[in-house]
Amino acid sequence: MKVRSGVKGIVVSKNKLLTIKKYDQVFGADFTLPGGGQEHGENLIESLKREFLEEVGCRIEVKQFAFVREYIGRNHHGNSMVDPNTHVVDHIFLCDILDEQNVGHGTAPDEDHLDIEWIPISSLEEYRFFPKALIPYIREIAEGNIIESIYTGDIN
Repeated sequence: MKVRSGVKGIVVSKNKLLTIKKYDQVFGADFTLPGGGQEHGENLIESLKREFLEEVGCRIEVKQFAFVREYIGRNHHGNSMVDPNTHVVDHIFLCDILDEQNVGHGTAPDEDHLDIEWIPISSLEEYRFFPKALIPYIREIAEGNIIESIYTGDIN
């Protein structure tokens, strides 16, 4: 199995985080940052802008690179049976939405996509939000604190 390059965006507005609600046959609903796989010939910013149009339906301004996160499925309890061959390197950026009226009108959402959901930052732990290890950083971002780019390692 090859390592996949991915992109994700963090959008915080009114103390809420923009998430994609997805369905997993094993665990039920979970919530992730908008984004997906980088396609051949795209740079990371182009990939992220395309993914936001496809999944969320809106255009974005990419403001700052924030995290490199790896996910190696076999290393995470509970997921090793579901996706043991998965290895993704996600490049995560802070973003602003340019046309909020289009949120929820994605042009090509994934098959497991259920909805777009704004989750209150104060309640993130109450959701099956991934990657959970980013929650403290997302709180810092929501409070207006500037973060330095971080390599998070293999987190879920």
